[in-house]
Amino acid sequence: MLMAALRDMQWRRRRFVIAVVSTAIIFAMTLVLTGLANGFRWEAERTVNSLGVDQYLVRSALAFGGP
Repeated sequence: MLMAALRDMQWRRRRFVIAVVSTAIIFAMTLVLTGLANGFRWEAERTVNSLGVDQYLVRSALAFGGP
């Protein structure tokens, strides 16, 4: 069975290379997006911590004449 798989890869080298490159690109994109999401979370936490407050208030939309 293993020899058949290796023989198939030998004859279909181009398809195998495309599959490997595609898998690598998808894995790299996953790592980049995970890092980007973590960066947004960390930046928001640092910004709030830099204010040096324990609590803060947010005005509701009704106070601005919203729906």
